[in-house]
Amino acid sequence: MDMNYTNIYDIAAGLSDSLFPRYINNFRAGAFAGLKAGGFPNIRQEKYKYTPLADIFDGEYAPVNPYDRTQPAESGFPEIDAIKIYTVNGVCVDNELKSESGFIYGSLAAASRECEDIVGKYFNRLADMTDLPAALNIATALSGIFVAVSPGVETTRPLVIVNIIDSDASIFSQQHNLFVFGENSVAEIIEYNVGVSDVAALANNLSEVVIERNAQVNIVSIHDRGASSKHISSDCVRQYGGSSLTHSNIVLGGGLVRRNTEAHLAGTHCFCNLYGLVIAGDRQHVDNYTFIDHAVPECQSNELYKSILNDRAVNVFNGRILVRPDAQKTLAFQSNKNVLLNTGAKIYTKPQLEIYADDVKCSHGATSGQLNEDAVFYMQSRGISKSAAQRLLMSGFADEILSKIKNPELHEFLLSRVENRL
Repeated sequence: MDMNYTNIYDIAAGLSDSLFPRYINNFRAGAFAGLKAGGFPNIRQEKYKYTPLADIFDGEYAPVNPYDRTQPAESGFPEIDAIKIYTVNGVCVDNELKSESGFIYGSLAAASRECEDIVGKYFNRLADMTDLPAALNIATALSGIFVAVSPGVETTRPLVIVNIIDSDASIFSQQHNLFVFGENSVAEIIEYNVGVSDVAALANNLSEVVIERNAQVNIVSIHDRGASSKHISSDCVRQYGGSSLTHSNIVLGGGLVRRNTEAHLAGTHCFCNLYGLVIAGDRQHVDNYTFIDHAVPECQSNELYKSILNDRAVNVFNGRILVRPDAQKTLAFQSNKNVLLNTGAKIYTKPQLEIYADDVKCSHGATSGQLNEDAVFYMQSRGISKSAAQRLLMSGFADEILSKIKNPELHEFLLSRVENRL
């Protein structure tokens, strides 16, 4: 299939009525009109300056059949005590809703009919319709995951979403996910994007995340696909008063990975922690765009993104924090730290603060450099080989992010994967 978004929309329009109710499909035409008006971003648009999507979408990909529910292959995810949902090529394997440990979970299509009170209230309320990948997803996505945690529920196990690419052909897949965490709930979501076959797959995913008052949410997103894959994802979060979010974004594999993470703090006393780790080599291209919107007073955000780059890898970090005029007593801290292991690797970093209030405490900064040679020499003087000393330094650098992951089995799994990559 030629990646012409008119063709994609025509295919989606022909199938959407049988998959989703009218109140969902009503959004598609408006999103498609915006997509046609804007086209895909190129290097002249600041948000996508180093990752022009017009080039990424210029190719031929086979459409994924939303009715093709292939059984998942072995994903390599560790055996932890968790609830698991599988998608294969973007399609939810089980098309039913289930309930366990305080979660209601399953396919978005099923939820749009069985949980219309929740889906109708929140679907497409958070996505940035001016962002062209999001508009394409809203207009044409035919599958996705729904998760809801009831008010006051403290879940006993994490929910793991394993997204597998398993195809012999170049494919285009999309997921539109909706996660809703009720008042005073406590929950953890782990998303694992993996490929069991390294094909030129293109994924364009969108997740809307609603965190109601005083809820405590931990989200870990891991990307570990093959060198031929391309992955675009957008997480759009809205937090209400007293809620807290810890969002950890780990990128270990993938030819091209673009992640948009946007958090809108809509109630006082919110806490928002965004953490990121990129381990990239060969010709990998990773681009993280983050946006934290301090719209109300007395909220706090902490942001730390790190990368280790080798060979001819490229990493982009564009972090924007907006403190609106009414957002007095804001605390906002942002840092981006990068290690370049050779002269071929590149980092483009742009931390940004926009402050329109005067009673705030905010800081931001970025560093890029090589490993500390004095530290390497010191360890060599204690009988440690140079290569082992370098690995120890890199592991310690990465573990500042991995230590935010409290599940011990998942932490050990990621630490092992990082060490293998290094």
